[in-house]
Amino acid sequence: MTSPAFEKSTDTSLANRATKIVVDFVELLRGRTTGPLLLIARVIVYGIVLCVAAAAVATLVVIAAVKATNNFLPGGVWSTHLLLGTLFAAAGGLLWSKRLA
Repeated sequence: MTSPAFEKSTDTSLANRATKIVVDFVELLRGRTTGPLLLIARVIVYGIVLCVAAAAVATLVVIAAVKATNNFLPGGVWSTHLLLGTLFAAAGGLLWSKRLA
């Protein structure tokens, strides 16, 4: 026994149109909700990673500055601390004076 041949009916085109409408609606809804949320999540994660990396680099730069300055200045490590402390205090004072501007 063989099965009867399937005929093309208008039901399949109706089903295709209904499926297309639903899929388009879901894509539109996802584009308006999930898309911006993914962007916000990426900005937060990359911002945190960037801040941690910047803190690590700043720490390494200060360590390198202390070691390099200690090699070039006469006296003990106190002269290095005095010089870099003065520079950091001056930079902090400058930034503090600009806080309301």
